[in-house]
Amino acid sequence: MPTTPLDNPLDHLYRPAQTNNKQAAVLFLLHGYGSNKEDLFSFSNYLPSHYAVIALNGPIALPFGGYAWYELQFTADMERLSNYDQARGSLKRLKENIQHFCNHYQLDKSQVSCLGFSQGAILSWALGLDAPDQIQRIIGLSGLIDSELLQQPLDTYRDIVAFASHGTEDATLPVDYARESIGTLSDTNPTITYKEYPARHTISQENFNDMLQWLVR
Repeated sequence: MPTTPLDNPLDHLYRPAQTNNKQAAVLFLLHGYGSNKEDLFSFSNYLPSHYAVIALNGPIALPFGGYAWYELQFTADMERLSNYDQARGSLKRLKENIQHFCNHYQLDKSQVSCLGFSQGAILSWALGLDAPDQIQRIIGLSGLIDSELLQQPLDTYRDIVAFASHGTEDATLPVDYARESIGTLSDTNPTITYKEYPARHTISQENFNDMLQWLVR
């Protein structure tokens, strides 16, 4: 990973922490497909004040507005196809940018959390599982673990600290995908909290409240 400043860092929004610690813990926010950095950052004022908060913008501009971390296509029977080359490229850029912004804002690299929604959650899982020295805690909302982005079999990961949630009425990413992937991982990792809510592809108030309680543990 580079130790010099990036020539072209991802567009971002930043909220400093309110803490007496010399270096603050940091929470990186990764938006979903078709959204942007302002989406999750809109509730940054409600996040625990001892975290610095950095919302990153996806690098791929979509034809009808919004951004993505990688493109999606759909077959005639609505099967979702992910551009994995782009996804792996975004993972590489995210690792570089996380290091860059931790250095730039003088943040604590041993207290880095990644909070993602939908496509951002998929990348948050991949980052946290394969770069645990860089991402210590994962918050995956309305997402899943995509084994195509992992460096080893899912059931071999240990000591994963994460909060995950999903809506039982989610038609965009059906809850069965989360149950099959996150459920498999949580069977061998009691430090993973997984919750379901009677909601669609969104963050309900109950979900948000539970996430906040988990963040301040």
